Amino acid sequence: MAFVEARIADDERIAMSVAEISPTADREFCTWMTTFVLDPGRYIVAVDYQRVLADCAAKRRMVAAYLEVESHPSWNYAAAADYMETVVRDIAGIYADHPDYREEWRELGPLT
Repeated sequence: MAFVEARIADDERIAMSVAEISPTADREFCTWMTTFVLDPGRYIVAVDYQRVLADCAAKRRMVAAYLEVESHPSWNYAAAADYMETVVRDIAGIYADHPDYREEWRELGPLT
């Protein structure tokens, strides 16, 4: 959980940095190249930072929903918690190239 929350925070931080230097607030077309905030030696193409912020908010809601269901004392919530854990693992998989990603998370795989 801490890994997913940290990656969401990273994405938000980058999107907010891009928003600060954005030459436009145009939601229809918002693309340009800028130095990578966390590594100035790299460049990234900044695309729709608004979408990244919305994506982060959606991921935070999924994590919060999982934590709520997972901590519920009723046995009726166990299946939902198991399924939602898979959703959170899938979110973690988005960041599989991050050095803190654990390979055993990939091995758990999605539900079939």
